[in-house]
Amino acid sequence: MNSFIDGRIFRALVKMGDFIILAALTVLCCVPVVTVGASLTAAFYAGRKLVLDEESYVYKDFFKSFKQNTIQGIGLEFIFVIIGLILFADFKAAESWGNNGGGTVAIGFIYLVIGIALIYVAVILYSFALLSRYNNTIMGTIKNALIICVHHLPQTIVMLFITVALLYFTYLYFIVMILTIPIILYADSYIFARIFKALEEPPKEESDEGEEEDSQLDDEN
Repeated sequence: MNSFIDGRIFRALVKMGDFIILAALTVLCCVPVVTVGASLTAAFYAGRKLVLDEESYVYKDFFKSFKQNTIQGIGLEFIFVIIGLILFADFKAAESWGNNGGGTVAIGFIYLVIGIALIYVAVILYSFALLSRYNNTIMGTIKNALIICVHHLPQTIVMLFITVALLYFTYLYFIVMILTIPIILYADSYIFARIFKALEEPPKEESDEGEEEDSQLDDEN
C-alpha cells in the first residue's frame, strides 16, 4: 500500500516538474512576441502528451511542434492581435461614452464588449490547441475553435475561469508565475485532451457496425 502511494506521489512530482519545465519553455519562447502563437501551440502539444502519460521528453515535443507550426502560429497570432486591438478600442470608446453621460446604454455596451472579449480569449485558446493537434487552414482553425468552444460550453467556462483568474493573479503577484503558469497549462491541456478524445471517438453505433465517419479535422500526429 505504501509503495503504491509512494509511486503515485513520485509520478505526480515528476509530472509537476515536467509542467514547470514546459511553462519555462513557453514563457521564454514568448519573449520575442512574434512567436507567442507558435509557443502556445507547442505548449498545448507537449501538455497534451504529458496529460495522457505518453512517453516523451518535454523539450523535444515542445520544439517539434514549435518548428512545425511557426508559420501558422504567427498567422493566427497576427489575426488575433488585430481583433484584440479592435476590441480594446471598442472598450475604451464605451468607457469614454459612459464617463460622458452615456448612461445605461453605455454600461450595457461595456458589458457586451467584455462578453465578446471572453469569447475571444476562449477562441484563442481553442485555436492554438487545435493547431497543435490537427492540420487545417488558419481560417478553418478559427472557425472550428468557435464551434467547439460553444459546443463544449461547460468546459470552456471552467477553462476560462481558471486561465483568466490565474493570469490576473500572476499580474498582481508576478513571482507566483512559477506555479500559476504550470497550473494553467495542466488544466487547459487536460480539458483539451478530453475534448479531442470525444471528437475523435466514433459514435458507438457506428463503431459496432465497423463504419467510419469522415472528419473535417485531419489528425496531425
